[in-house]
Amino acid sequence: MAQDQTKKEALFNEVKGSLFEYLVAQKLAQASQEELSFHKSLDQNYLNVLSQQDRMVRQFYPEMLKFLNGVSQKTAESISLYFPDNLKAPKLMGKFMNSSLKNEINEADLILTTATGTRPVSLKLNKKNAFVNTKSGGIKSFFSLYFPFLSTDLQQSFNELVDLEFARMGAELHALHDMDYPGDFSLWTQAGLSELPGELGPQERDVLKAYYARLSKAMHSILTNAKRLDNFQFGQGLAPLMGFGNPEILQVVCFHDFKSGSDPQINIHPFSEIKELLDEAKIIPVKGTSSVEIEVGHWNLQIRVKPMNKFTTTAIKINCSVKVRPPSDV
Repeated sequence: MAQDQTKKEALFNEVKGSLFEYLVAQKLAQASQEELSFHKSLDQNYLNVLSQQDRMVRQFYPEMLKFLNGVSQKTAESISLYFPDNLKAPKLMGKFMNSSLKNEINEADLILTTATGTRPVSLKLNKKNAFVNTKSGGIKSFFSLYFPFLSTDLQQSFNELVDLEFARMGAELHALHDMDYPGDFSLWTQAGLSELPGELGPQERDVLKAYYARLSKAMHSILTNAKRLDNFQFGQGLAPLMGFGNPEILQVVCFHDFKSGSDPQINIHPFSEIKELLDEAKIIPVKGTSSVEIEVGHWNLQIRVKPMNKFTTTAIKINCSVKVRPPSDV
């Protein structure tokens, strides 16, 4: 029974995002009486994927359809209320869509046409009280990409540290099994040991957590120095990490509690909400975890070191997420 529930959760997490984006766009198109032209604008490959996902949900998790229809309807209504003028049928910018606007849309899932022009919209379906994922990228290009005012040598020296810490972690894990570390995990996999973090034992997990914490501490130091070096440029670098790679983008987050069936909460955030706060960003002292935390006014930004999938390579990603505190908590 528990295994079935786990499979359902995995299916939910896999398909909820794309189905939610489609349903919100569809309901906005219905409201503007442009549903036919909206569907004609969709890429055939994207429609095929949606169709497959829809069939999977109907077969294995039918209760999700009612939920997705409900939250997408409320989200579409909230977007319509945000723009008092009539909206045109939106353009869906999903990962399966062909688009020449890729460089311009950044985090956009929808492009809305309003009375004042086009507006990119980022859509998120998120568990209540959880951080909202905003950006994910490779650790070995993080500083050069988002804080280009820093020396290129800094990214290079940090990458060397990543390799050194990876070797230290590998040696410590192999030592737990009385194995020599040959510089990679070939012997580890030959011994039938798992490459997935969630399948490690307590001691192995402690080694892995310490590895990520050391990298996080180094990142904390670099970010602290970056803020001291150029506070304005540092703040500008935080904007895309917080989901505002384009200052025109509108963040729309639907917070839900699927299991309880309670009403969703729709939050809408324009870039203007944080624009004047970026210079006042505060880096929280090191906590010995895999995350660097930064406060930007009533926003919390979490920059977390994570494996791409397997921990046995240096392909590590930086996962950024935000949580917005209610005004009463500020």
